[in-house]
Amino acid sequence: MAQTDRETQDTDLVRRHLAGDRTAIARLIEIHEGPLLRFARARLGDESLAQDAVQETFLRFLREGARMRDVKALFPWFLQVARRVCLDLQRKEGSMERKHEGARREAAGPAVAAPDEALMSGESNERVREAVARLPEAQREVLRLKLWEGLTYREIGTRLGMTLTNVSYHLGQAVRAVAGQLRSQGIVG
Repeated sequence: MAQTDRETQDTDLVRRHLAGDRTAIARLIEIHEGPLLRFARARLGDESLAQDAVQETFLRFLREGARMRDVKALFPWFLQVARRVCLDLQRKEGSMERKHEGARREAAGPAVAAPDEALMSGESNERVREAVARLPEAQREVLRLKLWEGLTYREIGTRLGMTLTNVSYHLGQAVRAVAGQLRSQGIVG
């Protein structure tokens, strides 16, 4: 019986929302945000990602507009959308990890240096340290945590209070800035 009451309440709130009642969407969020956050947290294992997933779920609800009038059971719809969003975020995280892992390996160069490269390594290392020191703090910290501590995007995000998107952005900016500085100094091709 409670399920029917919930469905009736959701249907009424959707109808009110579509009629322009701004309090209706706030009430829908109030009702469904907690359970959706628990679901997303369990799927993603990360508070920040879970919040992003729930926010995206509600945005998709808003984008659906009048089509939501035909949805009979709103919470199962929210769960289905949240599940898809979580999968997208997991794929995106894996893709970002692979992309930056390739860039890190490329920047590291060969495992064994040629003799003349070994002579330059002290100077090169100093130039790399200088280039990293010129980065904005957020980029410098994300780069340090990824390359020197070997943390995952999720671990970096948790430690710095950033979303995966922010971690990826700062890391990409840092790698491009350091590579650009080293290219301009003739250290890398």
